[in-house]
Amino acid sequence: MIGRIAPRLDADGSERRAIHDLVDFSGKDVLEIGCGNGRVTWCYAESAASVLAVDPREKDIEQARQQTPDSLRGRVTFVATDAATVEIPEAAFDVVLFSRSI
Repeated sequence: MIGRIAPRLDADGSERRAIHDLVDFSGKDVLEIGCGNGRVTWCYAESAASVLAVDPREKDIEQARQQTPDSLRGRVTFVATDAATVEIPEAAFDVVLFSRSI
């Protein structure tokens, strides 16, 4: 890719293992800030009760929406917004994950 870094894939599953070693997502409502194209979202979304994943880059959000498996469409929501302006109900999430947010 010229002028852009290709997204790194978790070919050996080490990223997925590390995330699950840190947090038990089972049945949890998750807020993911800086989700990008959903690359990290797919590491835990199947375990979560629900996921609200936000990122300010509309192109990445659209890619994530297109890649959402049918089995997760009712549980995973991608929104193009930044963390400072997204309206989040108080105490609505069990886990907050900061992905590509720094």
